[in-house]
Amino acid sequence: MTENPANTSTRPGPGGVALGDALVRIHDDLRVRLAALRDEVLAALDGRAPAPDLGAELREHCAAVCGALGEHHDNEETRGFPLLEREAPGLAPVLDRLRREHVEVERARRSLQALLDDLGAADPARVRAELDRITARLDAHFAYEEDQLREALNGISV
Repeated sequence: MTENPANTSTRPGPGGVALGDALVRIHDDLRVRLAALRDEVLAALDGRAPAPDLGAELREHCAAVCGALGEHHDNEETRGFPLLEREAPGLAPVLDRLRREHVEVERARRSLQALLDDLGAADPARVRAELDRITARLDAHFAYEEDQLREALNGISV
């Protein structure tokens, strides 16, 4: 990460929360939830999950994971990024890239949700490919965001 001389500490804000570390914990939770969803979908595709209403369960799980991801990105867009723009203006190009990535992630999320809504009729190879694509895309997005923002966020007192 490019160091911002004004924000190099890792002091937590009031209440003892280091914002950058909190971001990583949120991403880790989303990674775990996405991996669990992926495992459930693959089990269904492979016939290893014979629950009578598995399609509804997967749709509910996907809605929960996708909702958490959407809420996380909304919080970044409305709270985190404006805070960083004020406190670390040198991060403007990074924030611009992350905003573009949020649009791409939302598109991928909608595509995945549409596939899962009709899992029984979906081509298993296409579902696997879409899961692999969105998982890789989110992993790369989270890693870049953590690399670029963690230190600056940890240096901000709110």
